Amino acid sequence: MTRAARSPAAGAGAILLLNDGGALGDDVATVLRARGLAVEVSHDRVEVAVARGGHVAAALAEPPDAAAAATLAPACRGAAESGRPVILLVPIGRGGGKAALERAAALAHLRAHGAIVVADPDAWIEAIVLVARFGLPAGPRTSVIAPPGGWLAASARAQAAEADPSGDRAPSIAAVAADVEPADVVLVDRAASADVPSARAARALVVPVIARGELLDGDDVLVGLRAALAAVASCGRAAERLAAGLGPAPHAARAELEIDDERVARQLGRLASSDRRIGDHEAKVLLSAYGVPVIRQAVATTPSAATRLAKKAGYPVELKPWGPDVPAERAGCPVERDLATASDVRRAYLSVLGAAGLPVSESGGAAVIVRETPPAGREVSASFVRIGALGWTVLVEVANQPPIAAPAPLRLVDAISLAAAVTASRAGDPEPDRVALANLLRRTSHLAVDQDAFDRVDLGRIIVAPKGSRTLVIDAEILLR
Repeated sequence: MTRAARSPAAGAGAILLLNDGGALGDDVATVLRARGLAVEVSHDRVEVAVARGGHVAAALAEPPDAAAAATLAPACRGAAESGRPVILLVPIGRGGGKAALERAAALAHLRAHGAIVVADPDAWIEAIVLVARFGLPAGPRTSVIAPPGGWLAASARAQAAEADPSGDRAPSIAAVAADVEPADVVLVDRAASADVPSARAARALVVPVIARGELLDGDDVLVGLRAALAAVASCGRAAERLAAGLGPAPHAARAELEIDDERVARQLGRLASSDRRIGDHEAKVLLSAYGVPVIRQAVATTPSAATRLAKKAGYPVELKPWGPDVPAERAGCPVERDLATASDVRRAYLSVLGAAGLPVSESGGAAVIVRETPPAGREVSASFVRIGALGWTVLVEVANQPPIAAPAPLRLVDAISLAAAVTASRAGDPEPDRVALANLLRRTSHLAVDQDAFDRVDLGRIIVAPKGSRTLVIDAEILLR
């Protein structure tokens, strides 16, 4: 019996396929029907379709903005909690800057509320088939059982080679089931005679995969290894998110962090009521009270005091001006680096104050921050901001990568996901300490959300050091409402 003639799988349920416009919905419906799935094409809104039951897959014409994501999120949450998450095809947005940040925040909000978000149409189709035919995998870890010499082994090795320099998680590859690593999903060649009972015994979801659609012949399979891996990753991450809890972390999660609330209250009490901004040094005091690791620094009001602090910190040191009106480093704050002697510090004291337009005097007056030299590592930035209908959101920016986001306060699964995007900057460099970065981001997210007076918290420079070294906040500021 061919796939086209086969009846839908028992219990799979109908696929309600939504399309914002164009012929994509009709084309995909034809493909899915040829693979034995019952499909209805509709132009209903997602929230209406979810209320009808069954599996909902939607192709959006444009990436959602914050308002659209906030509207979609409750329906996505309800569908996920019923065990049938909405599978969204979202086109890749163009342009950078503020628009890119809002797109990242909107998609993160939908993922956090249980949606499976996919950008590639082929992966979208395979995600629909995976969920409808095999069910939602427990997680994204994937192994491939591929006897040497076949198409699947060659394709898997090509995928692994592509994943390695990009920092993506590569599939593990085994010739026989006994060699497969622990996984949530095991992909096998339909034509191979691989023995997979051990994978099933380990509660892995075993899914056959074939190279091309024309090889379909009446059985449940995914088509194409690349699309299958992308589908498993998206569906598996959605399952992990559902298991961890949907939406941002509850306020009660702060109890796990051992926050020094008395120190927070003292520091906030010192701020003038007219201040609209908390500068770097004061912001770091608040961060420290939440257990966020910050670079060692102190404030000096005279050149002599600066040299004493430099000696205590250990040469070489860095200097920059102190004050609530001094801009962040990314906004142009002058910084003197590699100061190796007392005379270097005295010169830099006058230099940074003059560059900032602050009073310059050998006898003191305006102040500077003296800090240790930051450790080597990967530099990233993170902002904790209120975004319209989405509320508090964490935005992480890494050089040469699209921005990534998650709702705040961060759940641990989201903190780990954000940190996973940070890779070594060059091949051969030690891997950055992503666990330390996840901890830093999670703690800062609670600081931001806990304080009603805060409008945003910016960590303009974070150094993510290798394991065994220190991952630290180098520059910070807080804007008040």
